[in-house]
Amino acid sequence: MHDQDKNNYFFLNREGRWPGFQWDGLELGQDGALRLAGLPLFSGTLPDSVKTAPAPDGPAGLAIDGYGSIYFSDPDGDRIWRIDACDGSSAPLPCIGGTGAQVGQLSSPRGLLVPQGRESLMVVDSGNHRIQIFDLKSLQLLEIWGQANSAAMPQPGSQPGQFNTPWTLAGDSQDNAYVVDYGNQRVQKFSAIGAVVPSFWEHMQASSLLHQPADIAVREQDGATWIFVLDTDTASNTIFVFDQDGNPILDAGNQPLRITNPALQQPMGLAVAGNALYVGDNNRRRIFRFQIGKTISFTGEAIGYDGPVAALLLDGKGGLLVHPGGSMQPVLLGARAGCRTQGVFWGSVIQVVDRKVVWHRLQSFIEPLKKNAHLDLFVYASSKDGDDPAVTPGDANPFADPKWKSASYAANIDITDLYIGGKEAKYLWVGALFLSDGTATPALSQLRVEFDYPAYDQYLPAIYRDQADCGEFLLRLLALFESFNEEVETEIAAVPALFDPRAVPARFLVWLAGCLGLELDQNWDEQKQRRIMAEIFRLSGRRGTPAGLRDSLRLLAGVDAVIEEPILHASWWALPGTAESCCQSCAAQSAAAGNNWQGTQDSILGWTTMLAPAQPQGAVVGTSSDLDQSHLITNEDFGSPLFTDVAYQFTVSVYRGQVMREGVLPRIRAVLEQEKPAHTAYQMCIIEPRFRVGFQSRVGVDTVVAGPQRSLKLGSGELLGEETVLAGTAISRLGVETRVGVATRLG
Repeated sequence: MHDQDKNNYFFLNREGRWPGFQWDGLELGQDGALRLAGLPLFSGTLPDSVKTAPAPDGPAGLAIDGYGSIYFSDPDGDRIWRIDACDGSSAPLPCIGGTGAQVGQLSSPRGLLVPQGRESLMVVDSGNHRIQIFDLKSLQLLEIWGQANSAAMPQPGSQPGQFNTPWTLAGDSQDNAYVVDYGNQRVQKFSAIGAVVPSFWEHMQASSLLHQPADIAVREQDGATWIFVLDTDTASNTIFVFDQDGNPILDAGNQPLRITNPALQQPMGLAVAGNALYVGDNNRRRIFRFQIGKTISFTGEAIGYDGPVAALLLDGKGGLLVHPGGSMQPVLLGARAGCRTQGVFWGSVIQVVDRKVVWHRLQSFIEPLKKNAHLDLFVYASSKDGDDPAVTPGDANPFADPKWKSASYAANIDITDLYIGGKEAKYLWVGALFLSDGTATPALSQLRVEFDYPAYDQYLPAIYRDQADCGEFLLRLLALFESFNEEVETEIAAVPALFDPRAVPARFLVWLAGCLGLELDQNWDEQKQRRIMAEIFRLSGRRGTPAGLRDSLRLLAGVDAVIEEPILHASWWALPGTAESCCQSCAAQSAAAGNNWQGTQDSILGWTTMLAPAQPQGAVVGTSSDLDQSHLITNEDFGSPLFTDVAYQFTVSVYRGQVMREGVLPRIRAVLEQEKPAHTAYQMCIIEPRFRVGFQSRVGVDTVVAGPQRSLKLGSGELLGEETVLAGTAISRLGVETRVGVATRLG
């Protein structure tokens, strides 16, 4: 493993896959964390009837329906039992069972299956050489497979679709059923409508792998269907894997994939899901788990279960059901509630390219360790290539090689953060030992290696950096103190993130908003709060301007407003004046020619002009000094009356459709009061749906050409203006008076 980063640290778990590392007794979770491989765990007291029960003479059946009710077969009693999902009560199914060969009767019922796509129960009626299918709701018989004449005495058969003492069955998501035809020493495949698929067994038979199939399980993952078949031939107890067409699955060596283990002496019962295969064994009276990966390896045995196994079933809720046989109720285990007691993790050489470094620290990122879970880290640094330290998985002390860095620690003290130290070295090897009592596991999500690290000794006088007398004692002591302060220093280093609206923790959003002078609305979701805070700083540079007000209203109130300053469109009425001439003769000639006026653009009364509310010169004797009609002004206020009515004022126009929601208008006013200059006043106008050039001028979209007249009755609250009509013929109405030029009136 090589690192090209210029930093003085790097992480070993990349993309959650731990490249370059190996492990034994561990499994990699979807979150990228390594844990001790899970095992089934029975918590509680195992009934004595299970502990002393004899091994069954053949398999039984387990099934679970969509409501959670559990069904199990009783081969000795010729019955099917149901455990109710609501109250947990158990009772034999009525109308099904009773020793006999008639329709609905049973003889040594074994395998059970509830297909995924239909509410029915398939029962392997082993002694009657058939499969009976019942409706789950009514318990009425729907079909019989394997017997051409249901009225005749059932007989064994060897033709495709017939059975001779069938044992178990399994199904896939397409409702295909795979049946172990024990007496005919074969496995048959049936479609969802009960039609046999002869080619399936033909392919299996051609592989020459099966001699005495006894149990079956189906696994579907990543679009592939694997069929696990337990073969109990006297030569060996082996599990073979086939595809949905009956062809063997091949391993990396292009050989048929098979599972063998000395522990499998009398196997019975199969269950598979994901990367786990569960197999029961009646010789050891145990349940074994195998890990499915590039290879299939033995993981361990279930914890807390000691009894016979007639069938296994995964309930889809993290539980593993075990049928001990006969009429005994199934026992529930947590499929992964337990774990192995030891796991080993180690990797290939780690190096910083083209130079030696001082390896400083190996830090683990793990979940808080429970009382019965432990994790120890190991390191070895060297400058010699190929000097790999030995690891012996499965041994009681897999890191017994003296090369591994060791230290004297008290018992049960976990080494999860290791100081490396030593001289400069080019290569580093790391390892970890997981330990448990089987009930809890460490969860290692990341390892961080630091090198050439600026330790605390750089802040001490030079005399303390002399290692001649005490070696690495001071560095180790300082590293210990550094670890105590690491969390605080990390928080200090992350302080800039507190001022980034996109990175600040949610609990600091209100505080950061206060720094920006922003009051957060609790109705905003977190993403909107962050987006507004990111924009508010940019808007602060234009605060108080029309553009800034528009952006603030759009951001904080969600409206697009039109903001105008009347003073920008106002000018006073000024009569045109005569043009200046160089002499009296030129002026006379100009007057005679009619060219003695200038500034005529300012004299359009009512269009480009306005009348001042007061005399711009104040009280002038002989001009504006009438009693009760004049006022005095100072020199610095000369001309200000011209703009008294429009100065420091602005209008805010918003469309009616944008303020229909409750709370919008108060929000708009709150934003305006917060963002406008303090010395200004504003008037809010609601833009009604009328034809107004520049506001509502898209015919058929946002205009109304005509409509009902507004009333001017006393007490109506209407004001004389552009929205009212004093008199005249009513405007035209579509469908009533619409003959252009005859009976219409546009305004």
